[in-house]
Amino acid sequence: MAFRFTPGTLSRLPQWFFFLVSLFVGWRFFLFCRYAAGVGPETARPAGVEGFLPISALLGARELAATGSWDPVHPAGLAVFLAALAMAFLFRKGFCGHVCPAGFVAARLGRIGQRLGLARSVGKRLDAALGLPKYLLLAFFLYTTCFAMDATAVSGFLRSSYNMTADARMLLFFTRPGTTAVVVLAGLVLLGVVFRGSFCRWLCPYGALLGLLAKAGPTALARDAAACTGCGRCRKACPVDLPIEAGPRPMTCSGCASCVTACPRSARAVEFSFLGRRAPWWLTAAGACAVFALAYGAANALGLWETKMPAAMLARLYAMALGG
Repeated sequence: MAFRFTPGTLSRLPQWFFFLVSLFVGWRFFLFCRYAAGVGPETARPAGVEGFLPISALLGARELAATGSWDPVHPAGLAVFLAALAMAFLFRKGFCGHVCPAGFVAARLGRIGQRLGLARSVGKRLDAALGLPKYLLLAFFLYTTCFAMDATAVSGFLRSSYNMTADARMLLFFTRPGTTAVVVLAGLVLLGVVFRGSFCRWLCPYGALLGLLAKAGPTALARDAAACTGCGRCRKACPVDLPIEAGPRPMTCSGCASCVTACPRSARAVEFSFLGRRAPWWLTAAGACAVFALAYGAANALGLWETKMPAAMLARLYAMALGG
């Protein structure tokens, strides 16, 4: 059977691209850490790894808002964070649906569960109750960042050796996990296989913040109830098991376009709308990629992507963080 680039296939291309880029960045960072620890050849630290440090980026955004100063320690992380906020507001959590590697893995786990016949759904009320932890975590982080810490405390944390090497500690979590970490990760994987997108739906505070922005944004899901046959293909295709009846701007929706491309009718019963006007299925994917490219290009051009810290100092700090 000849392979065809269907809308569903094309909508997943950005996910695969950013996931593979994330793997490449992770591999380069692993090589850099080996170099810093004195067991590998000299390798530059990839700035893109800072995209995996959302808490540091949130603090960087707080300092930027208060002082107008761009985070000098993890500048790329701040650029990615602000791009994610822009994607969420403009294109329905486009970061979650097209860029985030955790979202990509969650979607793949959900598909495995469906193929194995293990996938289950929960009721609307239970789903809402299970989603409370991510909002409580978000409230905690926002309170700590915006109220509990003053400008001096934020600046001190951003420039601390702990924050400077936070990505190394993140790497150690995955390369040298303890028993508790292994059990928790295994539990999350199993949960993701049985309940599609469970981590994104119930636990991710980053997604909760982006969902709130998407709620107020110009992009919505438009459902033509008269054209809908009730076939259920849209919900079956949705990586977070979201019923299309949830409304035009559900905060869980990642804008991945799976429901739109799965609708079998030629005059689609499910579509995107932008500022109240019908929009193509590729709107969120193209919009998210454009925002990311603009943020990356602007940060590079303005010297706000790579850290200004000397390479030798970085290597020493990472050597200490890695136990070298």
